[in-house]
Formats: sequence, C-alpha cells, structure tokens
Amino acid sequence: MAHALSALDESEARALEAHLQTCADCRVEMDHWRESAALVALETRALEPSAQLRARILQDLETASDLEKKPESLKANRTTASNVIELPRGPGRTWTSVQTWGSMAAALVFVALILSLVVLLKQNNRAKQELGRLSNQVHETEQQLAREREAIAILTTPGARMTELSGTNSAPSAHAMLAYDKNGRAILMAKGLPLAPAGKAYQLWFIAGGQPIPGKVFSAAPSGDGALNDQIPPVALNNAVFAITLEPEGGVQAPTGAIYLRSGS
Repeated sequence: MAHALSALDESEARALEAHLQTCADCRVEMDHWRESAALVALETRALEPSAQLRARILQDLETASDLEKKPESLKANRTTASNVIELPRGPGRTWTSVQTWGSMAAALVFVALILSLVVLLKQNNRAKQELGRLSNQVHETEQQLAREREAIAILTTPGARMTELSGTNSAPSAHAMLAYDKNGRAILMAKGLPLAPAGKAYQLWFIAGGQPIPGKVFSAAPSGDGALNDQIPPVALNNAVFAITLEPEGGVQAPTGAIYLRSGS
C-alpha cells in the first residue's frame, strides 16, 4: 500500500520491485493498491481537513521544532524509525523451517526407497542366477545318475562288456568308458573333452576289420563331460576298436577330423 502511494524510499522500493518479479500473488495485490490509489487521485471534490487532523499536524510541527534543538543522535534515531515500513506478508507465501525440513526429509525418504528398490532388484537377479545355476547342476547330476544306473544295468546282464577309451595327443587328459551288452545296446560316458567349436560335435566310430562304421554324435559340456546312447552294429561286437573324432555337428559317414579318444586294438 505504501508503494502504491509512493511512500517508500528508494532502497525499499527496489527491494519490493524485485520481490514482485517473482511473486504472482503480490503482483495482483500491488495492482489492486495502485487502482485504489488512482481512484483517490481522480477525486475532484475538495475536502476540508477535520479539526482533529489540523491539531495533529500542528502538534507534529511543534515536535519537529523541538527536535531541532536536541542532539543529532536523537534525530537520527527518529529518522531511522520513521523510515522503516513493515511490508505486509500474505499467508502461505514463505516456507517455514518445519516445511523446509519436512520437504528435505520426504526427498531423502524417496531417494532411500529408490535405492532400496535397486538393491532388492539386484539381489533378486543374483538369486535368480544362482537358482538357475543350481537347477542346471541338479539336472546334470540327475542325468549323470541316470546314465550310471543304465551302465550298471547293462553291465549286470549276461555277456556284457566294458571298454576303456584313452585320450590321444588331441586330448591327453580325456578318457571314456563304453559299456555294452551282447545285443549291442551301448552307453558311452566321457570326461575331459575340450569344448567343441561352433558347428562341430564329437562322433563315435566302430572300427571292424579296418573299416570305420559311423555312430551317433554328441556334445561335451563346459566341464568336459559327455554321454551317448548308441547301438553297436553286430559286425563290431567282437574284436572292434572304438574311437571318437571331432566332426561337423550333423555327423559324417567317414571320419574326417582328428581322433580324440581311442580304445586299444
């Protein structure tokens, strides 16, 4: 209101104008006071001051005259006090310390919740990976037990045989066991084989009379273990040599790759 009536000094007016640039509510209130001041300025009827106003003006003049006779310090104090104008503050236009700390606390809680969610997601992913690894181990163990039970079943039949295959220079640490019965039902269990390159697989061969007869193909796990169920041809049941070579994954009719495992002649 004081600014609308041009009653503020220069510094106060600058401070208020700076505030008005950032506060829409105060700009609306300022426009209201300026409109009111303009209406007062347009009043054309001369007004006679009341007796009370006249007496007050005369009293202020006497006070000012007495002040001229007093020390300069008192004049300075009165001038400073008379120039200070308290600007009205509308409700809700400033943030209290409680509101500020409350907003900061809410932001920290939100960030903590986000971080907790990220940690839980990472833990969940690790748990899923570990569960998948354990499931694979259980599956591989079950397959290994099933093959061993089958090998035992074959070896316990009358006329069953077991042949050991040793690693060659291509896989010196590899070894395998081939168990088969008199009807040619066979199971091969190998260990220590290198992981086959892409597009390649291991193939079993039955060598009878110097002629290789193709068997099935199989893959080795990253651990080097491999297994295969096959049927030995009748001509290879007696005095045959067994070998394993690295071939195209679809298998071939004649060996083309290096021999990785071989039984004795």
